[in-house]
Formats: sequence, C-alpha cells, structure tokens
Amino acid sequence: MIRTICLRTCAFAALCLGAVSVAPGQPYTPEERFLVLPFVSMGVSDTTVSVFRALLADELEARGVRLVGVEERDAWHHPGIEPCELPDCARDRALLAGAEGVVYGNLRRLGRKVIVRARALRLAEPDPFYRDRLPAMQVEDLDRVALRIAEGIAGGRPDSREATVESVIDEETRKPRLRSTRKGLGIRAGFLVPVDKSYGDVNRLTCFSIPFKFETDDYFLETTTLAGIAFGRSFDAVDWTIFDLFGARVFGLGDRAAYVGAGVGIHSVHAELEEEGFYDPIPPPEASQSATTFAIDAGVGLLLLRTYDFQVVLDLRYHYVFEDFEEVNDRGAHGVRFSFGTNR
Repeated sequence: MIRTICLRTCAFAALCLGAVSVAPGQPYTPEERFLVLPFVSMGVSDTTVSVFRALLADELEARGVRLVGVEERDAWHHPGIEPCELPDCARDRALLAGAEGVVYGNLRRLGRKVIVRARALRLAEPDPFYRDRLPAMQVEDLDRVALRIAEGIAGGRPDSREATVESVIDEETRKPRLRSTRKGLGIRAGFLVPVDKSYGDVNRLTCFSIPFKFETDDYFLETTTLAGIAFGRSFDAVDWTIFDLFGARVFGLGDRAAYVGAGVGIHSVHAELEEEGFYDPIPPPEASQSATTFAIDAGVGLLLLRTYDFQVVLDLRYHYVFEDFEEVNDRGAHGVRFSFGTNR
C-alpha cells in the first residue's frame, strides 16, 4: 500500500515538474522530441496521408524541431505509429516512441477541398497546446498547409492565425527577406458615385478593372493599363483608364491589413447632358464633350487573406479628373469609387 502511494506521488510530482518546465504556449525547446503520427484519413488516399506526414515532418525539422520515428514512412507497418486522432492514444504512441510530444489529426475530403485538423500535445500537459483546422483548396495545396502548421507548432502558438507574410509567404517563395515580393493580376468591380453633378449629372457609374499588383511586406504598387472602365447606364458617361499607377502603405502583416495610398493616371472621359424643357417630337439637343487628361486618386482599403495564395481587396477612393467639361455643365468629372475583388 505504501509502495503504491509512493509511486503515484512520484508520478504526480514528475508530471507537475514537466508542466512547470514547459508551460503551455511556449515556443519549442531543443530538449523536446516530437512524434509526427500519420493523420487519420477520411476520404483521402493513403498516399496523400503519407506524403502529408512527410511534408509536415520536413517543415518541422526545418524549424529546428527534433523528431522521432520519421524514418518509418510506411507507418502502418510499424506498431506504435499507426494513425490516431484522439489525445489519449496519441499520448500512448508518443510514450512508446520515447518522445516528449506528439503531432496528430485527420484529413477530410470535401469535394476537391481537403480539410486538415491538426493537434500538437506535450506529454507533460493535459491538453494540446496547438489546435487548428485549415483548408486546402486542392491536394496540391497541402504543402502550404503543412508549412502553416509547422510554423505555428515551432512558435508555440495556439493556432495558425498569427501567421504573417514574413513567416509564410517568404518561406513559400524561398527567397531572401530583402528580395521578398509578391505580384499578380487582380479583378475589381464596383461603383463610382459622381459628386456635385459631375460626369454630366449621372447618378452612378459601374466600374470594372484588371490591375496588376506588385507587393512587399509594407507597401504595394498597383497599375492598370487599358483595362479599366467606368460607365453610366446608357453610356452617357464613360471614364476609360489608359494608365493608372497607385501606391499604398500597408499597416500590418497578418491576414487582415489596412492600407492608405494615392495614385495618378491618364484617363479618357466622355460626358453627355440632355437639355431640359423640350416637349416636341424633335429630339432635344445634347451637350457632350470628350477629353483625355490626367487624373488623381486618394483612398483607403483593406486586404483580407493576405498570407494565402490569393487576397480579397476592399477599396474606397476619391477619383478626380483634371477637366471642367465646360461644354456639358462645367462640373468636371470626380466622385467616390468603391470596389472589391481578388488578387493573386
């Protein structure tokens, strides 16, 4: 009886000391060794599960995490390294492998998408210190999911929401920090609301553009060449973008980041105005004018999903064209433009 009490006391003391030495939420320490279990498959092929385990192990090792059991790539033939998604059985497999921690979870297929549920548990702690659920739009995107999971576990984070363009995109591109950039085409759609009866006193113009964006961690440049247009309902007002250049300062490195910027461009604008007060069958005369001139923009916006393969962009700008349009109503062409879209 006394012997049993002593053993339980010692075990409890060891668990308490382990919990004190590695507190939850702490970054990985070199003394720890982790076992990466094969993830449980739910509609995903065994080959995909095996490859994902290998990718995740490689990403963890690249961040200095010591692993055990990674040499058993064909895990189903090695007792103790079978797939597991429950904390208790994952803990038992880690004890059997002589590890201080374990990474486990499952892969679920939903159409072409694969949902990855990942957990990381230290044996000295009762609950996982890392838990997250990440989507891969297709099987080919699982390498980036493995990167995000490894980045979160090695940093001692509770999930991958704290991933940044510094920690994810730079490593995906495998480029040095000083040369880290992203670039790609985007699509924008929205509306331009004229101010002070400009654009011939139309109510609203529909906008569409295909910009090209060059982005760094803190800034981006966006250009639109012959691929932007704003038009009224009956094309009584048309604002065609010949060339635009917009630069902005981005505030934040996470998945949500605001920006403030300004730009300059060359636009070809046409405006018409029907004269009022004619009630005879003869069509009323119209005042119209076209001009190609400079334009400026100033605005703010929000970037969403910035650390993923594509971004969602919400943009609000004040647009001003340097032409008075005296032959129409002398109110010029300017207004507030709201647009949204995506960018690669």
